[in-house]
Amino acid sequence: MLAVYILGFGSGFAAIKLKLADINQVRGMKVYELNRNLEYKVPGYGRLLQKYKNWERQTLFGHLSKGHVVQAMFTIFFNNWVVANLTMIGRALFLVPMILYPFGRFLQGMMFAQTAVSYQMWGTLICEFGGYFLTICGTLAAVFWTLLYKSFGFSTRKQAFWRGLKFLGLMYFVSAFFILLGSYIETMFILGMTLS
Repeated sequence: MLAVYILGFGSGFAAIKLKLADINQVRGMKVYELNRNLEYKVPGYGRLLQKYKNWERQTLFGHLSKGHVVQAMFTIFFNNWVVANLTMIGRALFLVPMILYPFGRFLQGMMFAQTAVSYQMWGTLICEFGGYFLTICGTLAAVFWTLLYKSFGFSTRKQAFWRGLKFLGLMYFVSAFFILLGSYIETMFILGMTLS
């Protein structure tokens, strides 16, 4: 997963710097739209997610406009640690949507290459990546341990499943540290404040 991320992000970054691709053309591709809106296409869940997103944007804007730093930070943290992380777990669980992961990282690399990116944005990217990376790897481990339990040295599929679930839980809670740090940096960046 680390290699996929670095190669995807790095090639997108290089494509812009070397003028090998146009970000507007890439954004217009159907695979990008699919990657960005995949969860919204799930019956029932998509509508619920859209309602949540509308609430989250309004709540975050309200906190930021009133200068409520802590509330804004925890709104971002909740969105990233709970909602976005659950999305990552869902994608990794079904494996097929993970095919879109390198494409999303390629586009992210392109976006970072075309603008002057501050150290806060790099910090947010690294922290959020660290959090999501742990969750995705935990989910993939749980899936492959359960499917190929003998290859991983488990005596039964049930044992592999429960061990994988515990590992995923551990990775999910460890990811909170990275995402909380990223949420703090992102909040400070949005508010235009200097990190002390």
